[in-house]
Amino acid sequence: MKSLFKKIDYFLLPRSQSSASMHYAPYIWLVYLGIFFMSLIAYHPIEYSYVYATIGLFAFLIVYFNGYWASTEQIKWNIFGILLIGSLLAILTLGASVFFVYASAFCCRLSTPKKAFVGLIVIVVWIGVYSWFYSLSSFFYVPAILFSVMIGGINIYQHNIDLKRQELILSQQEVKHLAKISERERIARDLHDLIGHTFSVITLKAELAGKLIDKEKDKSKSEIKQIENISREALKQIREVVTGYRTSDLNSELAHAKYVLQSNDINFEYCFDKVEFDDVTNKELAIILKELVTNILKHSQASKVECKISQINNEIILTLEDNGNGFDANAKVNGFGLKGIKERIDKLNGQISIVNEQGSKFIISIPALKSADN
Repeated sequence: MKSLFKKIDYFLLPRSQSSASMHYAPYIWLVYLGIFFMSLIAYHPIEYSYVYATIGLFAFLIVYFNGYWASTEQIKWNIFGILLIGSLLAILTLGASVFFVYASAFCCRLSTPKKAFVGLIVIVVWIGVYSWFYSLSSFFYVPAILFSVMIGGINIYQHNIDLKRQELILSQQEVKHLAKISERERIARDLHDLIGHTFSVITLKAELAGKLIDKEKDKSKSEIKQIENISREALKQIREVVTGYRTSDLNSELAHAKYVLQSNDINFEYCFDKVEFDDVTNKELAIILKELVTNILKHSQASKVECKISQINNEIILTLEDNGNGFDANAKVNGFGLKGIKERIDKLNGQISIVNEQGSKFIISIPALKSADN
């Protein structure tokens, strides 16, 4: 029996995201048909009134339940159908005024609130003209007009609130979706910067260890030990990237760059003046520095690298220069590494310029924090 009722429910009403109590509300609202039948029992001047009433009721139920499936463009026909049924049944008894209230309740489903109110006004005028034409009692048109305006107005207001709530839910879902995409992009950039740098260092050290293994075993063991340490540190940083708690900063990255470059026989000198920036800028510049150092290790064949970080007026300037074979900007500009660097700089509202003069020179400028005096 429960399965049968469920099948009937699926046939009569569309599935919705509303609660179960709201889903069954259309059934509950049919209780007002009792007013029509009570009035019919008390007063039915036409012969075969119950037959006509039963036929009218079935026609109403078909139009009524179809109204919950109808689109905003189709619902006007359901409203018209209910009005026609109510007008015909009003000949039987004054209680047929309840059908006009049902028609008014559906006005909220019209495409705009303006059209909904226009539809409500049309129904009220219809009731007035119909009552005047057939000289119907005030027991018909007073409750018909009063409850049509009241129920119709409340439904229009509530339906508009529900639409705004649905728009808010969709907006929140879109924000969550964009946040997920942004987080994936962040992880992709961080992993590329980290893994690209780490594997470049490991490859160079593995090649060096392979060359030294037969000639200088002690130095070869030292290189292999460094590979192990770098791998462990990389594993730790990958976990931090994935969990969102990576804590790179310029001081530690400069120290790491010095260690990595000098272990590959590249002299590294840097100058880090006092600058004013927040944690986000600090972290992003550290990652940018890591990627630039990786490019130098992979492509430059340099023997000397210089880095300077300073603040000029309201700009933080990071300059990284090497004496290698230069940087082919045209060939590398679309590479993922440089693309990731540009994305990070754009996020900080900064700029990057590349100069090729006896090596490569990267100049990155980022807006500094405004002082409290400003």
